[in-house]
Amino acid sequence: MDSDSSPQSSLSYQECSIEEISGWLMRGDWQDGVSTDISFAVKCGDGNIDFSAHKLILSIWSPVFADMCYHGNVGDKKVIYIEDVSPTIFETMLKFMYSSISDRQCKDIPFMLKLYKAAITYEIEALKDMCCDIFVSSTPNKNNVFHLLDAGKLLKCESLIQRCCKILETQTAEVLTEQELYNVTPAMLKIILNLPRISFSSPFELVMWVVAWTKNEFLKDKNDKKSFEDILKEFLPLLNLAELTGEEFGRVFSHHKDLMSVEDGFCIFMNITNKGSWPLPSWYPSEPKLRAFRNQRRP
Repeated sequence: MDSDSSPQSSLSYQECSIEEISGWLMRGDWQDGVSTDISFAVKCGDGNIDFSAHKLILSIWSPVFADMCYHGNVGDKKVIYIEDVSPTIFETMLKFMYSSISDRQCKDIPFMLKLYKAAITYEIEALKDMCCDIFVSSTPNKNNVFHLLDAGKLLKCESLIQRCCKILETQTAEVLTEQELYNVTPAMLKIILNLPRISFSSPFELVMWVVAWTKNEFLKDKNDKKSFEDILKEFLPLLNLAELTGEEFGRVFSHHKDLMSVEDGFCIFMNITNKGSWPLPSWYPSEPKLRAFRNQRRP
């Protein structure tokens, strides 16, 4: 029996998996690029950050990388330019394909969401599955709820979506406080305004918060030359301003005259004091959004 067919070498061959080969290469000189045969230049600001890898390893994990490595126009330089993911995400994908990623990264839901989207782009099924398991098993809280909601929608996981909505409904103010005005995006605000229940104490408190957010957006994006009214008009139909008392509406309008036109403000005020006595503005919904506030029953 020759050495190649010995029981010992046969056993080693059978038990050697792609994960073990990848791990062995990573423990060697993978990151130094000595034995690698492909390089990537990942866009970072005005420059690039370089990474080296093995065509075979990447191709086994990802058909997209396989096409890049063996069928793309790589040329003699064997350099592929990447612009659709950040260097940190790209490096983490490589680490996953060669060994594993850190527990710290796995607990970072916003980071894992970016990694999941990259795994979709590069068709790394095992990485997608790992991210899915992390999302589904995570507990939504005021820090991660918006990112887990995004993940739930991507996965079409109704149970995760419902768990996130429960947090947003019962801890609305706490979630928004944790995010801070500057970090609340228009998409986040739209999610809040479409919930059937929120934990603000009253319609007036909600309106004042939205006005404060709009003012912050105006100051933040004033280079875009969007007016206060332009930023707010997308959300006004969701506020149901006719729920305010006449005094509350007067306070809001007197302090924020760019909330809407004087004519529209007058129409709403007249409907607050005497419902149906005056035509509502054209942008005001015929069936206003109904929502329950803290300590109120669902509408």
